[in-house]
Amino acid sequence: MSGSASDGEVIGVTVKRLRRQRGLTQEALALRVGCSRSLIQQIENGKRVPPSAQREKLSWALGERLPGVGDETDADEALRDLRFRFEQLLSRSPEIADRVVGLGQSLVALEDTGDELVPLREIADRQLDRAAEVVAQIPSGSVVVREWNTVNDWLSVLLRAQRRICAIHSAELGAIGGDIGDEYHRAILGKARSGVSVQRVYVLDDVDNVVPYADKLWQQVKAGVETILVKRDFAPNAQGMLIVDDSYVLAGDYDFRRRERDSSRFSTLRHDVQTALRKFNHLRELRTYGMALVVNDLVEETGLAAFERLDNQDCRPRFHAALHRAWNDEDPGTESAPR
Repeated sequence: MSGSASDGEVIGVTVKRLRRQRGLTQEALALRVGCSRSLIQQIENGKRVPPSAQREKLSWALGERLPGVGDETDADEALRDLRFRFEQLLSRSPEIADRVVGLGQSLVALEDTGDELVPLREIADRQLDRAAEVVAQIPSGSVVVREWNTVNDWLSVLLRAQRRICAIHSAELGAIGGDIGDEYHRAILGKARSGVSVQRVYVLDDVDNVVPYADKLWQQVKAGVETILVKRDFAPNAQGMLIVDDSYVLAGDYDFRRRERDSSRFSTLRHDVQTALRKFNHLRELRTYGMALVVNDLVEETGLAAFERLDNQDCRPRFHAALHRAWNDEDPGTESAPR
């Protein structure tokens, strides 16, 4: 690549300035670039104009783009800028750079697929847009995520719990069971058994929604999870959320017509967490006014605590019957302990 003397002088002055600012000797810079010390000296003196490839290496080594020599097209300049930015990413995080390369290769390969796969490529593009949207929000400390993989998103925060977990579920229990799944349930039990305080409030239309979720409720009681059932009439505006260690809050927005979550908001902002805690505590206080059913207390009062498993003897039908009586404000009765 050719260049005038003035071009070389501009690049040479910049190289010398950046090298000195970074505390590098000519020998050290030459080692990073992979050339001789004398070549660095000639470049700094304006006697040699480095070609494009060598100018890129100098830019990477010095951490700043060098001025062009004036004979690059816009496409060449864009490509050089892209290479420079990728080299910076590679130097800071090889793991992320490797993932970027893998994703880029996959996207390029998709360009060769047939027309019948165009909708699938569009789905992939939308997920990339979702990722870019999330990344842009992270520095603010609060992120809204359109639904895609609720389990992994919520688990990424829940598993950090060291002291306390508070949760509100405002969908049907059947919908919750299908939404957050067994993996989420196991994580809740694991945290409770490790000594983390776990309190969960379920806002329901009908206690019959408990039936497909009864085994999980029973396991929660046995693990020491406080489980409270609230009639939706008493909390019509309840919002699903998860609060972890008074440091994180995840609030879910539901589409009740479709019975599915629309989006989730993740926040580490103190005022968001405090607001969420107030909402949770107000909802939990309903139990003190007889407007909520504490499953743990019901199990104790009816003598069912003596059963280890819900399938032991007649524990299951007695548990269901006690839930129905308590939900309908009837005396749940005192069941006799198993012999």
